[in-house]
Amino acid sequence: MKVELDFAILEETGMSADDFIYLYIVYRKGFNYLSTLALKPDLTTLQHKGYIKIGDSVDTHTIRQEFIDLFVSDFESMFAELVSTYPMKVNTGRGTTRVLHAADPDAKSNDKARDRYKKVVGDKAYKHKHIMKCLDKQLKIERENLGYLQNLEVWINNYTWEKYENLDEHATQNDSTKPRITRSL
Repeated sequence: MKVELDFAILEETGMSADDFIYLYIVYRKGFNYLSTLALKPDLTTLQHKGYIKIGDSVDTHTIRQEFIDLFVSDFESMFAELVSTYPMKVNTGRGTTRVLHAADPDAKSNDKARDRYKKVVGDKAYKHKHIMKCLDKQLKIERENLGYLQNLEVWINNYTWEKYENLDEHATQNDSTKPRITRSL
C-alpha cells in the first residue's frame, strides 16, 4: 500500500502523520499493516473532529466523510473549477487577443488539458486545492501582465503553479521582496 502525505493537509487539519496514516489504512481496510507499524494516533481527538467513529476494535472503526473529502473528490468538478478560474483569453498588448482554452470544460479542445490534469491530480482534492491556491496567487501577482499567460494545457504540462507556491502575492511592483519573473526571448 502506498500512502502519500501532504504536509499542507497535516498543517491545515492539525493531524499528525500517525493520525493520517492510521485513518487512511483503516479507510482502505489494510488492517494487516497496522500490526507492523508503530502508529500512535489520537483517536479521541480524531473522533471529536469528525474524522472517525471509534468502534470496539480497529475493524469496526468507521471513517467519516470529513476525512474522505480530504483526498477523494469528483474530478470533473475539479477540472471545471480550474477551467472557470483560469483566464479564457488574454489581451496581448498589441491589440490582439489570445485564446487560452475553451469556455466549456467538456469541449473537445480541452481534452488534452483534462487528460493531463487527471494524471496530475487524479481524485486527490488536496492536490487540486493546492493548485488552485497557486493559480490564484499567480493571477494576483501577474494581474498587470496576463498577456504572457500560457495556454491551459501548457500551464498544466509545465507544472507552472509550482513557481508560485512560496511567493508573496501582496508584494508590490516596487517592493524588492517581489520575485523578478524573467522570460527568454
